[in-house]
Amino acid sequence: MAKSKSSPGVQNRAIFSRASYLYQAATYLSQCAAASTSTKSSSSDNTQQQQQQQQQQQRQQQRQQQRQKKQLRNLSRRAISELRAVTRKAQIRQSQPLKRSLCTACNTLLVEGETCQSTVENASRGGRKPWADVLVVRCLACGRPKRFPVSAPRQTRAALRQSGSGSGDGVSKGSGEQDTPRGGTFPLMQRNDSDREVEMKI
Repeated sequence: MAKSKSSPGVQNRAIFSRASYLYQAATYLSQCAAASTSTKSSSSDNTQQQQQQQQQQQRQQQRQQQRQKKQLRNLSRRAISELRAVTRKAQIRQSQPLKRSLCTACNTLLVEGETCQSTVENASRGGRKPWADVLVVRCLACGRPKRFPVSAPRQTRAALRQSGSGSGDGVSKGSGEQDTPRGGTFPLMQRNDSDREVEMKI
């Protein structure tokens, strides 16, 4: 008996798993960097020398925490950089929320209030046009902004626009091709060495 064909399942499962792991690792490292905060102790009853020693210790701790925070942020950026390389090489389309949570300039994971700031701008006169609202997400690491329209409808993909435009009669929108005439010839504009127009028969 012939073997039954198994279901194809998800293609490039290993690549998807690797991309998911890299994103989770970048998120975890970014959270660890945000959680590393300095602790201050009260030293009101201590002597002056003890206070100075405690202040020096606190400064050293703050420096160590800043170094650790910087290292964790760099590791997070490295993971996001590898995530971009993996998805680009395998030609995997990233989801819209994932792309919006990453800085395209420095590969920083955008976390509101920690690594980015969000504001709504309206460039119309007096802000009278509500459809002109634009959400601006600015990265605090490199300062590069990302702009997203708030009220404007999202544009469809180019493939869907081209497939929808070719259903009409006559000349299709967005393309210079014409329908085949009844005479049986199709005028095709070509450029040869002498720059002459050639009419090709089907």
